[in-house]
Amino acid sequence: MVPPAFFSRPSDEVAPALIGKILWRSGVGGGRLTEVEAYLPENDPACHAACGRTRRNAAMFGAPGCLYVYLSYGIHVLLNLVCDRETVGSAVLIRSFEPLGDTARLARNRLIARRRGGTGEKAPPDCSASRLPLARGPGRVGQALGLHLGLNGLALGEVSGLYVIDDGAVPEVGCSARIGISQGADLPLRFYVTDNDHGTRGARAAGGRRG
Repeated sequence: MVPPAFFSRPSDEVAPALIGKILWRSGVGGGRLTEVEAYLPENDPACHAACGRTRRNAAMFGAPGCLYVYLSYGIHVLLNLVCDRETVGSAVLIRSFEPLGDTARLARNRLIARRRGGTGEKAPPDCSASRLPLARGPGRVGQALGLHLGLNGLALGEVSGLYVIDDGAVPEVGCSARIGISQGADLPLRFYVTDNDHGTRGARAAGGRRG
């Protein structure tokens, strides 16, 4: 597991360094991070911390290596990893990962969440990972890992059951503007594995370049 010190730097430095690391949840599974976005505490209107600390975003001002988990559009549970220093308000959004190992639990979680949420995705005839996009997009990441708001503010490790592991993989990293936001959309703060199918489709369309 990477130490908390790994996250004790600006989110735009942590984000590309996270690419290729393994995100794992005990009892569920996980995979290799293929796409993330950095959110800065200053000069970034898309950052939840831009307007200061509130009850909703308080976890974002926590210690580096803690989780900032929130509900998006009342449906999707999104995972962010807090960066920099406590009280700063900086984080990295986990957008996609490439599943590793036994993916049956990830697929089952995705199917359960989709049926409950009525997202409109066409249901495959089984839970095969090859037939279901398990963790391509931040909403699917939360569904596949079975994340919930009770994890908000907890630290990576045993207390949350979520781990970031460095197994030495060093993929080629691309950089682009973030997508799906209306403010700060021109900032090159989206990082992803180049030539990899386990990321959202907009990664290259958003003006991607290799880092």
